[in-house]
Amino acid sequence: MASKSGRSDNLVKWYDTIGSANLHEREEYQKKTELLLLSTLFAYYPDIEIENLTGESPDFIINYQGKSIGVEVSEIINHFELKKKESYINHIFRTVEALLSDYKSLSGIYYLSIDYHQEDFYQQPEQLIKEISSAITNNKNTKFVKHIRRTPHHKGVLLFLEYRFSLFDELHSEKIRQVIEKKNGKYKLYNSKAKECWLVLVSNMYNIASRYTYIHAKEELKNISSPFSRILHIENLHSQMMVIK
Repeated sequence: MASKSGRSDNLVKWYDTIGSANLHEREEYQKKTELLLLSTLFAYYPDIEIENLTGESPDFIINYQGKSIGVEVSEIINHFELKKKESYINHIFRTVEALLSDYKSLSGIYYLSIDYHQEDFYQQPEQLIKEISSAITNNKNTKFVKHIRRTPHHKGVLLFLEYRFSLFDELHSEKIRQVIEKKNGKYKLYNSKAKECWLVLVSNMYNIASRYTYIHAKEELKNISSPFSRILHIENLHSQMMVIK
């Protein structure tokens, strides 16, 4: 993420600041996740400085062009039916990472093409953990692991699902509109801490539940009404940004 943001030093600095802020473990994880979701924003707005990293409602207070601005971050979920499955896969991945963490020869970032559509994929988690561990250790495909792509990483084992997109995997603009309208209802809460507020909507392309290939009927978002002074939709794979307002 740091290498793609264009301001790697700042992103690492902000990330480490959150880590040393004595937050509860779950809260620290949430704030770090929100920060990384904004990596594309920092590439488009390199002059942004963050004044408050650990606030809530809005998620961050930034300084941009001499103005203090609240930034509320919201992830766009495109496939709600995959969200539960993704949580299961993430649990399996984190378990495998912990099991392999002491094997320095295996250190790397692994992108796994996994057949998670098979019914028994979700019925035998212990067997699945063993199978993924074996696939990585032996660099061989298995029943569920169809392909392994490894990139260098000097510290531990990190697992991700390989990108697999459908040519017809649309994100309907109505899903974006619904999130904007929900956030509009909470604007007074955000506005009480900053005179100006931005809403940044993120399609986290590293999550299968958020992925898409194109936005359907995005022109319908041009005339959306909102008290936010700026509304942006960004995705963090190809670092694309759409200005909604």
